[in-house]
Amino acid sequence: MISTSYYYIDESGAIDNNSKFFILSCYKTDTPEEVRSAVEKLYKDILNAPIFAIERRELIKQKGFHACVNHPDIKSRFYNLVAVLNIRCYVLMLKKDSDLFRKMKENMSSTEIYNACISKLLCDRLTKTRNDNNIIIFEEYGGKPKKWLANVEGVVKDICRRIDEKFASNIKCTVDVHDKSDVNLSVIDYINHIFVQIFEKENLQARILDNFTIIEPKIALIYKMDKDHFFDKNKRIDVYKY
Repeated sequence: MISTSYYYIDESGAIDNNSKFFILSCYKTDTPEEVRSAVEKLYKDILNAPIFAIERRELIKQKGFHACVNHPDIKSRFYNLVAVLNIRCYVLMLKKDSDLFRKMKENMSSTEIYNACISKLLCDRLTKTRNDNNIIIFEEYGGKPKKWLANVEGVVKDICRRIDEKFASNIKCTVDVHDKSDVNLSVIDYINHIFVQIFEKENLQARILDNFTIIEPKIALIYKMDKDHFFDKNKRIDVYKY
């Protein structure tokens, strides 16, 4: 029986804004419905929890789980949930004041840079699951979902072609683009947010570091693209260095 691997992908720090990093992350799971059920249960628990003020409950009704607007207490609950989900996370970081990024900007469009990062993030992942049925979900980017879908389908198709040529395989990949109503994407939104909080801010707050410590066992790999540095369970990233 062929296994099915699901990848959920989102970015933080657009190519053309003034953030310090472009961050592109994904998580892999083979139980997406379990992830969905767990997130939905947490949502219901928060709505029914008297500890949260009415305005905070109303905000999560309007915005859902979106890390940049959720209350810190909700964030802590969400990160504690991430710690027990059946997921493995992979994070690519590209520093924008690096020589690599400057060279890319000189020779590539913003979409081409984004696509190069997708390729870096997914190539090894899909190589390892090349015998699976791979379902890849991107969050919407820009204002034209159909155009973005065509773009990412093209990137994934090229990755699959290279994998097939190298391993004489016949990799199966289905690509789709979902909006924020897909609660499974809130997990990768929260993963990206913790990296933004650590690496974009001047001062690293204790609560942010605590949340990172909670989810760190779920992070299988961090790739610092501008330095070609890899961090994994054997070589953990020093959050004070970068």
